Amino acid sequence: MSILERLQDIDRRVFYWILFFALMIPYLNPIGFPITIAENTEDLYEGITGDSVEPGEVWIINFGYGVSAWSECHPGVTVCTKALFREDAKLIFIGPHYDVELTYNRLQVTVPDFADKEYGVDYVFLGYITGGESAIAQLASNIRSVYPEDHFGTPLDEIPMMEGVNTHNDIAGVLSSDTGDWGGYFLTQWQAAYGTKLAEIGIAMNGSTDVPRWQAGNYFGLSVGSRGGAELESLIGEPGEATTAMDSISVSHLLIVIAVILANIGVITERLGGSS
Repeated sequence: MSILERLQDIDRRVFYWILFFALMIPYLNPIGFPITIAENTEDLYEGITGDSVEPGEVWIINFGYGVSAWSECHPGVTVCTKALFREDAKLIFIGPHYDVELTYNRLQVTVPDFADKEYGVDYVFLGYITGGESAIAQLASNIRSVYPEDHFGTPLDEIPMMEGVNTHNDIAGVLSSDTGDWGGYFLTQWQAAYGTKLAEIGIAMNGSTDVPRWQAGNYFGLSVGSRGGAELESLIGEPGEATTAMDSISVSHLLIVIAVILANIGVITERLGGSS
C-alpha cells in the first residue's frame, strides 16, 4: 500500500491523538495567533481607558454569569477590571448568581491589580442580588435599599468608598457580563432611563441580541464570547485564558483542514492513476 493510499485510511484514533497533543501546546504556552479587533470590542476598551474615565469615578461590574460561563465571560471581565483599576476608578461588584462569591474570588486571582488596591477604599463586593429587573430599578434609586451592607456584613455607611454613593447619579458607568437578561435590565432601568454609560460582556449566544443594542448606542461597547475576551486581551497587551481558547480553536481547525487536504490528495491521485 502506497503512502497516498494510507492517507485515505488513517485510523481516526491516530488523528484524535495528534489533535490531543496539538491542543496541549496553546494551553502550556499561548501562541497568540493574530486576531482582528471588532469595532464593538474596540469601543468597549476605549470607553474604559484614557480620557473616558476620570480618577475616582465609581463603576458597577455585574457578574451576570456563573462558574459554567467563566470561559466566555470571565476573560473580558478580567481585562475590564484591570483597565478600570489602572485608571484609578473605584469598583462595585455585584451578581445575581448563587455562586457569585466564587466568581469574585476567581477575579482576585486573574487580576493581580487587586494587590495594590484596598478593600472599602478602591473596591467593594456587595454580593448576591435577586429580584430581577425590579431590583435593578430599585438599585438605581437607592442602593442601600437593596444592599444595606456588603457581602461580608459591613454596613455601607461604614465603608469609605460608599460615602455619598447611593443612586445612579453617583455611578459613572456599568459593565454587565451576562448569560441572560441582566444587561437588558440595566439598559431599561439605567441607560435608557438616566443615560448611564453601559457596556456588555456577554456569551456568544447573546451576540445576536447585544450587537443591535450596541449599534443603537445603548451599549457604548460590547465583548462577545471568548473571541471578544481574546480581543480585549490583545488590546491590553496581556494574553490570557481567552487567547489560549482561541489558539486552541485555531489549531484544531488547522489540523482538520490539513487532514481533509491529505485525504483528498490520496483519493484524487488514486482516481487519476486508475483512469490512466
